[in-house]
Amino acid sequence: MLEKNDTLLNNKTITIIDTFGFLFRSYFALPPLKSKSGFPTGLLTGFMNFVLNIGKDFQTDYIVFALDSPGNTFRNELYSEYKAHRQEVPQDLLTQLPIAISWIEKMGFKTASKVGFEADDIVASIAHDARQRGLKVRIVSHDKDLYQLIDDDKIFLFDPIKKEIINEDKCIAKYGIKPLQFIDYQALIGDSADNIPGVKGVGAKTAQALLEEFGTLENIYENIDNIQKPRWATLLKENKEMAFISKELVTLKTDSHSIDILEEFALPYENPILKIEPILLQYDLNRIIQRVKENGLSYKTASVENHIENNPQETLQSNTF
Repeated sequence: MLEKNDTLLNNKTITIIDTFGFLFRSYFALPPLKSKSGFPTGLLTGFMNFVLNIGKDFQTDYIVFALDSPGNTFRNELYSEYKAHRQEVPQDLLTQLPIAISWIEKMGFKTASKVGFEADDIVASIAHDARQRGLKVRIVSHDKDLYQLIDDDKIFLFDPIKKEIINEDKCIAKYGIKPLQFIDYQALIGDSADNIPGVKGVGAKTAQALLEEFGTLENIYENIDNIQKPRWATLLKENKEMAFISKELVTLKTDSHSIDILEEFALPYENPILKIEPILLQYDLNRIIQRVKENGLSYKTASVENHIENNPQETLQSNTF
């Protein structure tokens, strides 16, 4: 069991993958690739490119793939309309998604999920736990729902498509608020994608102005008679219940998952792509295999280096990082 504030971990980084979010975006970022048999492979290709580029895009000591669990969550119990009107997902994406998920642990990586919670809650919980233990936390996602977790250089997001870090400055530049205000910002404006109501009639600029003046949602309502624009005050009064329900909906849980054995999340010392080479060949992902055999992978960690040092008989090709 890890001790909190372990000084040995202060220079270590854990990377948490918002798995579904990343795979969805990867699917739409690439052309509709297909195997020779006509099977869709765009999402699978994007996923393997991501694994191939670990170490080029970023260095990390530990990595974990956060997953949604099937079925409803506590948010559906709180608000029955939550995520009730989402757009239909393309069939090609649905076909590839379970295949990509099945490859994660076959490659030697770890996944994390919990019934009744969303992947975002798993991300938040691991990030919170890791930060308490002195680790730096990188979250691979561009999802705005995760902006509330940003803690400057301690917890930050990484957009794998744009290859950019999203920190407090980026949050302020894009939304005009600090990450610690993001929950209240979302509670005010709502979220049509997840069918979160918010305060009807309050948009981004109004929310920014209210939070700039009053700081928090609670303080806004405590000073509602001091709001200079009567229309804003009226909207807030009429939608108070929905504002606070929305706040509960957007607030990520930080107690749904804890780190017991950190080394379980260490990067695999055996080349993960070559571990599933026969499977990749079935989908005609020959180019990925060729690249990794020619160049290896780019990441090196203590676990990798110690393993190679203790097992010099293993070939460089099977353990090239």
